[in-house]
Amino acid sequence: MKMKKMLATFLALSLSISAFVTMTGSAEDTAAPLFGDIDGSGVVDAADAACILKYAADVGAGKFGGTLEEYMKNPASESKIITDGGDNLTIASWNDNDLKNMIEVFHQDYPDVKVEYVNCGANSGADANVKYQSFLNSGEGVDLFIAESGWILNYINDEGYAVPLSELGITESDYADAYEYTVDIGTDNNGVLKGASWQACPGGFCYNTTLAEQYLGVKTPEEMQEKISDWDKFEDTAAELHEVSHGAVTMTATMDGMWQCYATSTNSPWVVDGKVNTQTALDFTNMLLPYVENDYIDPTVEQWSADWKSLGKDGKTLGYFYSTWCLTSGTQLEENCGTDGNWNIVVGPQEYFWGGSWLCVSPKCDNKTEAAQFIKYFTSDADSMEKYALSSGDFVNNKNVMEKIAAGDYSNPLLGGQNQFAVLKDVAADIRLNETITPYDETLKQAFRYALYSTIYDGSAEDVVNEFLSQAKNSVPELFSGGTSIG
Repeated sequence: MKMKKMLATFLALSLSISAFVTMTGSAEDTAAPLFGDIDGSGVVDAADAACILKYAADVGAGKFGGTLEEYMKNPASESKIITDGGDNLTIASWNDNDLKNMIEVFHQDYPDVKVEYVNCGANSGADANVKYQSFLNSGEGVDLFIAESGWILNYINDEGYAVPLSELGITESDYADAYEYTVDIGTDNNGVLKGASWQACPGGFCYNTTLAEQYLGVKTPEEMQEKISDWDKFEDTAAELHEVSHGAVTMTATMDGMWQCYATSTNSPWVVDGKVNTQTALDFTNMLLPYVENDYIDPTVEQWSADWKSLGKDGKTLGYFYSTWCLTSGTQLEENCGTDGNWNIVVGPQEYFWGGSWLCVSPKCDNKTEAAQFIKYFTSDADSMEKYALSSGDFVNNKNVMEKIAAGDYSNPLLGGQNQFAVLKDVAADIRLNETITPYDETLKQAFRYALYSTIYDGSAEDVVNEFLSQAKNSVPELFSGGTSIG
């Protein structure tokens, strides 16, 4: 792999110099275009490198035999980075939970476009952070791939993985009604838009209405929200539930869910000034300890495990922290909680968000037209985004659309007819992930998660944080060269 990248870098450098001489004449010509500006855009960026690599690939495959200058002037294709003419529109991801619904809705308006889901070889979103590297470098062609918030920066900032959306005729002006943070996160370090999200991901607390009335006397979502409107009230209610149910019902299913709510609402990044920030992890662990010590939560139950899935149907937990992508048919709300409709959602102790996915364009895309159609359909066209939201229950990335649906008569039978959009629309407007996101987020999150589950049984908050730092140092040693941590 290293040799392949070295050869590609050498080829790109050689071609850049050759292209500069061929296209501009000489370095002394002050009126000449910027050195390395292959596509004439006025800046040297990932698009130029992609042009060079595409040219080299086409020459190597015998598809073109002229100079780079001739290649750029070749009218056969508007873009020399990506092309048309492929068989199917291929979209890589680690599952097709969203894609199933998306493809079905897309085919209502584009019935002739063949869309194929391609698994990148991962078992989860976290696993995909690693698996995508080998998948996208394997030589297998793919048009689009889906990136998660925890690691998207690692891919859009590498020209070998993602090309500018402008290659599809898509620009920031297409996202005037999008939630701002989604556009910021889809933009690379050079200010180039490379990812488009079809969803915003506000979260809330889903609770079992039957258990809430039986043990807490709660009859409405408003009453439930009042009992858990901050973390102090959440703990008081956990204590009340434990006492009244004689320990039969936990307050919530996992530590993971509580962590997600707590961490994202602090707006505190994992990395500050090149050092690991441990303050949020320490504060959360101190808050969590009473839940573990008093059995308000079962610290052995892990997110996504079989036990986590069964707690809701078995009536052994009051609720789950769920994001909007958990609330649709066939996802966690149905799988974990059943279809009786005896669940409601409230904002919970803090406004928070969980996750987010972006569509990115691979340099190997050979279905340019169809890729543009698919991205625009789900990320910028208000009519089709409304259609998708109403059919799937997903929270789409368009403020006007979500305001309309929140004010309408949308009804989710899994939530007893409740309109989750009305509950969560204001939460989405306050998401500030763009202010805290770093390339290390998924790695550090997994390191802390390991420390939490392995240490909290018989350790202090400081023990958990020290184990977290040990795990983090092994995974990302570059963050420890100038000191251990802050916080």
